[in-house]
Amino acid sequence: MPGTHENGSGESRLDRLEGLMALLIDDHVQFREEHKLLLSAQVVLTERVDKLAITLDTAIKELSTVQRQTDERLNALIAVVDDIVRRPPQ
Repeated sequence: MPGTHENGSGESRLDRLEGLMALLIDDHVQFREEHKLLLSAQVVLTERVDKLAITLDTAIKELSTVQRQTDERLNALIAVVDDIVRRPPQ
């Protein structure tokens, strides 16, 4: 009974299933390769983010120190100007 095992193209049911399995296997192999690339990219990205966080932490500490020095100098200037305004030179 060829009609029960073949479709209009003449392929048997087993041949069609094998073809579909081959497609699934190829897709899975490609997925695994892409997944490996994604994991590698994630590791690289994590390392870069960690380095950036350290760099930013250092920059923020330096900025804080410089800002403190600027505040001290500005306060000294304010004190001098305030003294001149309150007691103008004769």
